[in-house]
Amino acid sequence: MKRRGIGIMSGTSLDGIDVVMADIEGNFTGTSMEILCSTTVPFEKNLEKRLRSMIEKKTAALNEICSINVELGEAFAAACVRLCEIAGIALDSVDFVASHGQTLYHIGDEKEGVPSTLQIGESAVIANRLKKTVVANFRAADVAQGGQGAPLVPYADFVLFAHEGRDIALHNLGGISNLTVVPGSNRLDDVLAFDTGPANMMIDQAMGMLYGKPYDNDGAHAAKGMMIDTLMGALMHHPYLLQKPPKSTGRELFGDDATRRIITPYLENHYPDDIIRTLTMFTACSIRDAYEQYVFPYYDIKEILFSGGGASNRFLMETLKTMMPSVRVKTFDKNGIDKDNKEAAAFIILANETLSGLPSNVTRATGAKQAVILGTIHHYFDEKETL
Repeated sequence: MKRRGIGIMSGTSLDGIDVVMADIEGNFTGTSMEILCSTTVPFEKNLEKRLRSMIEKKTAALNEICSINVELGEAFAAACVRLCEIAGIALDSVDFVASHGQTLYHIGDEKEGVPSTLQIGESAVIANRLKKTVVANFRAADVAQGGQGAPLVPYADFVLFAHEGRDIALHNLGGISNLTVVPGSNRLDDVLAFDTGPANMMIDQAMGMLYGKPYDNDGAHAAKGMMIDTLMGALMHHPYLLQKPPKSTGRELFGDDATRRIITPYLENHYPDDIIRTLTMFTACSIRDAYEQYVFPYYDIKEILFSGGGASNRFLMETLKTMMPSVRVKTFDKNGIDKDNKEAAAFIILANETLSGLPSNVTRATGAKQAVILGTIHHYFDEKETL
């Protein structure tokens, strides 16, 4: 059954709402998908500021959470409308919307509380504004089976690359850095996936602090700096890097407050570009070490396909090429899915499985006890059609 879906992704970098439209047919490895259009819609400034503050402070009044949940639903719906306007495609032609939502809080460690995850961006608002079926809240079912609820994109990676017949690595550089290895065995149980640590998150925060800019364009500031050895040493001893997969992370470990605390002692005696370079090198080195420990010894990887905003950081990409000379480091591009829309497109694949009543978590990646059907389905009821 062919369906037309819109995928919505708002990630840890908070750099905008990614939306993509695609026609999709089939399931699991029989899935075929054609990307029709995609764009990124910036957050309204006040909404972004309040959301960022709420996430970083790890506290908010109940009325603030209640309000911003609905406000995000409105923003996500508006982004879908904007996508249709840009592409000149009628919203009426869309069958469903897949919304990842914005992660407000994630508890993966029992020391902090009962393992749980909270994504906001009210699906009822999206469904009623767009008059479409919406699939959202993808992570909760996996968590209910003892998983991390992340990463979820590896299922889509497997669907897209299972036919390759070779080991291949897919790597997303958003706020957080995460990898997927799709094995040549074509077995979902053999997929390896986990978060390696921060990608753009710490770099972007430092750029905001030091230059008032949202990111390091092309890695220009990093390229001009010198590495601060003591800072690099402290970063590379972060406890998260010592954990073995399955594992996932986010702003709770590498967000604005953590970045500010780590770099503040170095502000007085070091140039700003030196700090940016060191944080960029931390991203690169943590990625290299993850591959050397958990990937290269067990998989015959010849190529790594990078996506996400960090794939546009020329300095970071060139550094990764130098650090991993035995593999081809390239940017993602397959079937119209590119480095900028890959995550949003992945949730179209996940929602298509949900609507078909099929599971789509990768238990080896998330740590869940069993495969589960992901997401909550919010149907739109059109009273007029019943008259």
